[in-house]
Amino acid sequence: MSDTLTATDTIFAVPETTIMLERIVVAPCSGRFNSLPSETFTTEGEWVEPGTLLGEITVSGGKTAVRSHSRGWVMGMLALEGQPVKAGEALFWISGR
Repeated sequence: MSDTLTATDTIFAVPETTIMLERIVVAPCSGRFNSLPSETFTTEGEWVEPGTLLGEITVSGGKTAVRSHSRGWVMGMLALEGQPVKAGEALFWISGR
């Protein structure tokens, strides 16, 4: 049998599987992003569990918590202190291992 393909040969693609260990925490609502004090949460390099408080969104005088939905290392904060954000906007990058 030859190793060359002809026009009548059937070729099947091999599915590729990629495991993504990176997670993005998004704003639960629109408002102004506020990070936590550094003694509470240091952002980069900190290990978080599901439910860990990461920051807050100020909305019309009230505050909405921004919490981690997965465990892993916080690789970075993607929003600036006081920055206006929209619901669904990326705020934190978490790398799970």
